[in-house]
Amino acid sequence: MAGAAWHTPALVESMRTAPGFSFSEIAQVHLESWSRGRVVLVGDAGYCPSPLTGLGTSLGLAGAYVLAGELAAAADGDIRAALDRCERVLRPYVKQAQELPPGGVNGYAPRSKVGIRLGWWSIRMMSRWPMRPLRERQFGKADAIDLPEYQFANATSLCA
Repeated sequence: MAGAAWHTPALVESMRTAPGFSFSEIAQVHLESWSRGRVVLVGDAGYCPSPLTGLGTSLGLAGAYVLAGELAAAADGDIRAALDRCERVLRPYVKQAQELPPGGVNGYAPRSKVGIRLGWWSIRMMSRWPMRPLRERQFGKADAIDLPEYQFANATSLCA
């Protein structure tokens, strides 16, 4: 926050003494595998798209669906093979969804007056040209995966 204007210095100083202050960084973790043994990470814990992508819920739902489908389809209960198939189905989608929007963190939290004004302008223009095609490219990834159709033999028992 160094060099930021407005009331930033006072706000930063207040954070140091605030009893209920909490801080969390915006970050991504790219895992080589989402499972170890019989433990599997799904959703934000596994795919970590970051709030900047707007795709956490889509990834979580797709990941849970594919994991359940592959486990249900596992021949002779071969969990390792099911987890490997799950990785193959989801990995390209997750990789694409983890791509940050143009400008990355700086586009999300600009530091200059010009950047802030451009941010407000882009929000107002999100549904209009030229911003609409940019928004659709970034946030239109929710359907960028062809989900396999799985046969759940006892689907009603899953909800019981």
